[in-house]
Order: sequence, then structure tokens, then C-alpha cells
Amino acid sequence: MNLVKKGLSVLLAVTVMSSLTACGGTTTSEGAERTDTSETAAVEAATESEKVDDGLKIGYISPGPDTWYSRAEEGAKWAAEKAGAEFIAVNSNRDSETEQTNIDNLINEGVDVIVTLSWNEAGSVSCAEKCKEAGIGCVVFDACGVMKNHDVELTASVDFDWAGMGAMYQEWMDKAYSGEDYVFISGTEDSVVCQTLEKSLREATEASGKNKLVDVRYGQYDPETAANAAEDLVNSGLEFSLIGTINEDCAAAIVTRLQDLGVADQYHVFAQNGSDTGIKLMQEGALEFTVSSSPGLEGAVAVFAAVDSITNGKEPNQYISCPIAAVSPDMVENPEVVIPWAVDEEAWSKVIVSNFSEYEKYLK
Repeated sequence: MNLVKKGLSVLLAVTVMSSLTACGGTTTSEGAERTDTSETAAVEAATESEKVDDGLKIGYISPGPDTWYSRAEEGAKWAAEKAGAEFIAVNSNRDSETEQTNIDNLINEGVDVIVTLSWNEAGSVSCAEKCKEAGIGCVVFDACGVMKNHDVELTASVDFDWAGMGAMYQEWMDKAYSGEDYVFISGTEDSVVCQTLEKSLREATEASGKNKLVDVRYGQYDPETAANAAEDLVNSGLEFSLIGTINEDCAAAIVTRLQDLGVADQYHVFAQNGSDTGIKLMQEGALEFTVSSSPGLEGAVAVFAAVDSITNGKEPNQYISCPIAAVSPDMVENPEVVIPWAVDEEAWSKVIVSNFSEYEKYLK
């Protein structure tokens, strides 16, 4: 809900409660009379009721059909339901023109805040600018903190520490395979996430001097394309023993291709995500290291941030970091380390209470 609507609802609540107390107090469900008649108490009660408001309308923009994006939307929808807010979701299918139309349509729909996950920086910035002009909230997530580089006000940015992941990979390589070189099969060249992760990985290994990045390829987030890139690298004549990739669906395809080529025992694969696919690969001994980052939880936190900010008048431009974890095979059974991608109320609630205590009220 926008600030004007919020102010009116609080004023109405104060008026109604004042009238009730003037008539001799209210009665609880057990029949006991309540005698607190102060106007301050009425305002506090009204404010408390606004914390979970079924009048709040959230617009949500997903960038495409990928599993990561689908899980993020599922988490966002779950959070909206927990907070009692209306949830309107649209998908841009990796098309910039469609994304702009989606932003405009949600604003015209009368949403109070847009929560957006864009695959590129321009989409994130444009959404924030249009929301500001329309006088509604905007939460950008999974954008690697790019909004810090732009002078535009928004409600909040929610992110994983993509820039910190490079150090996690380097620490693992240094301990397990010091002195061995690696290749990295990323997603797309225009992805802010990919750019940030590649940069942090390159910088971490260069600073350490223990492992060398010999080539980067782009698998387009497509397992077959990633597997083809891995095969080409194996046949290229380059010397390396470590193969890293942007997600575990691609890792699974790469592992299968290495097995088909009869060279799987010559390479060690690492990835990113902590998905069900990655857990299975680790249990099978095919994936040696990954970084857990649940898109479902991130989507949920983005919506909780939107609701909390709009209903409780938080300062703009909040930066909220979601937890990530380095994962080796011995950790795959711990749901607080490998945070589930799909909605898992028990595991997610524990993580949210531990890391975002201000959102605990939405879990009851």
C-alpha cells in the first residue's frame, strides 16, 4: 500500500477505536473488558495491524523461465502469502522490451511495490527509476549490488555476496589442488552475476598465485552448450585439471560428457548453487565443491523486505545480504548450510529468524 493509503487506514483505526473506548471499553473474545482508552495505545494497535496487511499489493517481475528464476518466484510468492499481501507475477522471458512493458503494466495495475529480478543492470535501474516516478516502492534483488552505482532511490537491494564467492573457490582450490590450473564455464556475458563472479574468481586466484585461470567460456546457462564447451576445452591442448561452472545443471552435463569421453578421472568439477542436482552430484562423488545460495530464500527475503519497508516506514536504499555457504560433500545433509531452493518452511524459517529477526513476525 502507498503512504497515503497507510495514513488513512491508521487515522480510521484511531477514530474507530477512540469511539469504542468512549463507550466504555472493548470486550475480548473471553468476555473480559479492556479499559485502555489512550489514543496512543490506539495508534500503536493500528500500527501493529499494518505490519501484516492484506491490502498490500506486490508486483513481481521474473526475468525468464530458468529453474533459478522459477524458484525465486516460488519463494517470493510464499513470503507474500505469509505476510498476507496480494501477489501479481509477470515474466519477461529475457526480453528487454517485455521487461519494460511489465514494469509499466504493474504500475498501471496499482501495485504498492515492485520486486524485480532482472538479468541485466539496465533493467534493474529502469525499474527503480519508473517506480520512483510513480511514487511506489521498488526492491531489486540478485543484481550484485549494481544499484549502489546509480543515483536513484529505491526501497531495498537484496543480494548474495557474489563478489565474495571467488575467495571461497580459491580457498578450496588452494587446500585441495594447489598449483593446478582451471577453466571456468560461465553463463552469459551480459549477466551482472556472471561478470561479478568471474571477476572475483580471477582476482582471488591471481592474488593467491596458487592456481591459474587459463580460459573462460560461456555456456548460456544451457547444460548442452556447457558440456560442448567443456569437451572443446578438453580437446584444446590447454593444461588444466579443474573445471568450474556457473550452476549445477551445467555441472551435471559436464560430468556426463567427461564420463562419455573417458576422461572423468582426470578432472575435478566445482560449481555454484546448492541445488538438488548439486546435492545428488556430491553424494555420487562427481561434484567436489559448490557454494550454496538459495534463490527461493532470496526471493522470500526480497518480498519480506518490501513488506517491512512499506508498512513500517523504513529508510530507503537498504542493502540486505542473503547467506551463502561453502559446501563440501560432508555438508550436503545440513539444510541450514545447503539451504533448500524449493519452499521448505521449517528450514527457511530457521535461517530467516537467525539472519533477519525483523521478519520473524511474518512467519507466525
